[in-house]
Amino acid sequence: MDRPERLGKYQVTDVLGKGAMGVVYKGFDPHIERPVAIKTIRKDMVDAELAAQFMGRFRNEARAAGRLHHPNIVGVYEYGEEGAVAYIAMEYVEGAGLREYLNRRASFDFGELVALMAQLLSALEFAHARGVIHRDIKPSNLIVAADGTLKVADFGIARIDTSNLTSVGMVIGTPSYMSPEQCMGEVVDARSDLWSAGVVLYELLTGEKPFRGTVDAIGYKIVHEDPAPPTTLSSLKLPAAVDRLVATALEKQPAARFQDARAFQAALRDIAKLDVEVADGQGTTLINIGQLKLHQPAASWDDATLNTAEHELARFLGPMAKIVVRRAAEKTHDRAELCSILGANIDDLDSRRKFVEAFSRSASGQRTGGAAGGTGGGVAVSGTHGKVTTTSSPTEVRPRTGATGSGISTSSSPGVPPLDPAYVEEITARLAVHLGPIARIVAKKAAQKAATRIEFVRFVADSLGTQDRAAFLREVGVAGG
Repeated sequence: MDRPERLGKYQVTDVLGKGAMGVVYKGFDPHIERPVAIKTIRKDMVDAELAAQFMGRFRNEARAAGRLHHPNIVGVYEYGEEGAVAYIAMEYVEGAGLREYLNRRASFDFGELVALMAQLLSALEFAHARGVIHRDIKPSNLIVAADGTLKVADFGIARIDTSNLTSVGMVIGTPSYMSPEQCMGEVVDARSDLWSAGVVLYELLTGEKPFRGTVDAIGYKIVHEDPAPPTTLSSLKLPAAVDRLVATALEKQPAARFQDARAFQAALRDIAKLDVEVADGQGTTLINIGQLKLHQPAASWDDATLNTAEHELARFLGPMAKIVVRRAAEKTHDRAELCSILGANIDDLDSRRKFVEAFSRSASGQRTGGAAGGTGGGVAVSGTHGKVTTTSSPTEVRPRTGATGSGISTSSSPGVPPLDPAYVEEITARLAVHLGPIARIVAKKAAQKAATRIEFVRFVADSLGTQDRAAFLREVGVAGG
């Protein structure tokens, strides 16, 4: 299916994902001037006998989700139809799915995972009070922004996926996260969502799903077996009460579980009080439960170095870069070693080399070590596994092209094109913190249209939401407009 130029009033600007029955686009609402995500379904892809029932359910569930205005729920703005396409316009959220963090084996300390779970349970409490049951709570439906805010996606519309075109008595959900009653095709209520939240908590604690195997094996285990207690698998120092809490969340009978999200959250907070010292005191700050806060690196790191690392790493990891950099900065005070640790998070060797080279070029002449007492050594990518190693030679220092002390220059030097590649690269790196890897595509298109640097920056900024746009323009030293 070719990408449409618009759906209803929304301009379609990019493709975010594709499925068997439709596509999720990034769009722009010209009336309110904000980006949106647009989830589409091709009506002609639905079985003719089920089309009327299915599309009616799609509309009704979109309306239900549209009533859920909560900071931890992705907002739904509008349902519409355009020819053979039905669509739902919703809030566009900058961030990475929790599934991506787990796939990369990202480690959360106990305070951080409690903060994430508290936000999930707050969203569920709000939705359940309004009669909306998600039915497909899982890490890929949970988006984590760089500031630690968690948002639940696909609220009330999870059943539009191909696997969820079902009638009464059929299974709805994702196998590893389904409750026993879902597995057996029984009627589900809010307590089924709480079971799924318990599975997410188990995976955050241990890095493992509690029920694994083939689809049939998973279903059998969910209905008949109890998973190993989290404390026997987790690398965290967990209170024994965690095992009891998870066991309650994963009780086979709904009546034996937490009866509502508030009770689940209260029990989790009580356990967190037993483990207040979630930080080790090595130049970090404690976690505030209810809002995930990144560890603050020791004061020996200057902000410029860490911001540069985030900019460069975001080109390959997207919004995850902020957390990765802050954690790495806690482990070393040496710039070259920091680069080595960060580079190890990039799987592709060529991409890793590009990150290493870019980060090395950005070294400050006054603080070549990046931190007090740093060696200032360079870095290289070598070895059959792409290992990043340090070298003894000093890192080359180059001034940033196209920048002045007060921000981005608005005019070029004589004989230099207004949009020299180094300048485009610099702005692309800054944009990547907000957009992730797609920043390169946005910047390339903007560079093709722009005649001046100011035009280029503003074209690029148009891809951002109002708040992000203002922050981006301030960061690069260009007046808003």
